[in-house]
Amino acid sequence: MMGKCLRLLLVLVAFFTCFGNSVGVEAAKKTVAVTGVENHIGGSYAHKAAQDLDAELTTVLVQCGMYNVVERGQLDHIVRELGLHTTGLISGKTAIQFGQMTGADYSVIGNIVAADVDSFNNYVYKGTKAKVKFNFKFVDNKTGMIKIAEMIEGSDTVSEFENKSPDRGMMLSNAAKDVAKKVLEKINEANPIVGNVLRVMGDKIYFHLGSNNGVRKGDSFIIYREGELLMDPITGEILGVEEEIVGSLKVEEVKPQYSIGKIKKHKGNIDKSCK
Repeated sequence: MMGKCLRLLLVLVAFFTCFGNSVGVEAAKKTVAVTGVENHIGGSYAHKAAQDLDAELTTVLVQCGMYNVVERGQLDHIVRELGLHTTGLISGKTAIQFGQMTGADYSVIGNIVAADVDSFNNYVYKGTKAKVKFNFKFVDNKTGMIKIAEMIEGSDTVSEFENKSPDRGMMLSNAAKDVAKKVLEKINEANPIVGNVLRVMGDKIYFHLGSNNGVRKGDSFIIYREGELLMDPITGEILGVEEEIVGSLKVEEVKPQYSIGKIKKHKGNIDKSCK
C-alpha cells in the first residue's frame, strides 16, 4: 500500500485495527539515519545528484512528520568510529551496532548509478529531460536485515515550448526530489503507522494517533477490520490475521494524542467494535 506526505504530493497511508472492543496500540515515531548518498560513477552530474538527493531525503523524512532523523554530524562521527569506508557496508552485525550507537531504528543507504540531462526529439515533442537513478536500501537496524532493496528513478522534463534553454542544474535537482519522494513512499509502505479506532460518530472517526505520531491535517488513511488468525496447521505458528478494508478517511483535526477524520468511502457500517 502506498502512503503520502502532505505538501510532498504523496499520501500518508496508515491503518486502524480493531480487536473486539479493545482500543490499545499506539505507534511511536521511528528514528531514521540517512547515511549519505554515494557517487560511484563520477562526473559533475552524479556529484550534484548525490548532494541534492542526500539533502532531499533528510528533508522529506523530517517534513513528513512520521520520523525522527539522526543529525548528520553524529552519523559521520559514528561511521568513522566503526571504520566504515562506504555506507553500503552498513548491514548485518554492523547495522545492529550502528543502530545501537545512533539510536536509529532504520538506515537509508545507497548510491547514484545514473545521472544525466539530455535533449530529446521524438518528432512530436522536443525538450530536455533530467534523470537520476538511485540504488536504494532500507535497513532494519534491530535485526540487520534489508527491508527494501530497489532501484528508484526520478526525472524532470521541460518541453522546448516551455523553455529552449532550461537550467540543467535545477532540472537535476528536481529529478533528485522526485527520487526522494518515491523513496519516502517505499519507506511508508514498509513502515505504516498502526492505530485503533476510539469512537465513531456519524461520518466522523476519532482514532488513537495524533501529531505526536506524525499525523497531519489532510492525511488520508485506510480503515480495516481484523478477522481470523492465520495459523500454520502443522506448527501452530501465528502467521498473521485476515484483513478486510472497510473504508478510508481524511484527517480534519489533529491533537497531540488523537485525531478526527471524516469517512470518505466505506463498505457498510463502521463502528468502534468492528463487529
